Amino acid sequence: MISLFDELSARIAQDPSLIKRSGPRQDIGLLLFTERDAINRLWKAADRVVAHPDPAEFAELREAVGKLSHLFGERKGGEAKITPR
Repeated sequence: MISLFDELSARIAQDPSLIKRSGPRQDIGLLLFTERDAINRLWKAADRVVAHPDPAEFAELREAVGKLSHLFGERKGGEAKITPR
């Protein structure tokens, strides 16, 4: 299975038109905007771990990754697949 982000990215690749204001490009923009705080926390946690590897930082990084797993992780069975418009 692929992630929601991967599915939307594949749909954008099929029709990379920059002038369209709807469809997968808008969907991915809304998803990323909605999770902007979690993405920011993930970046900061990863940056700290890379700069100064400390096992105490891994818990924060693990939490940040978990918060975004519904977008970037593989989807489990039973979740609806996005259908083309």
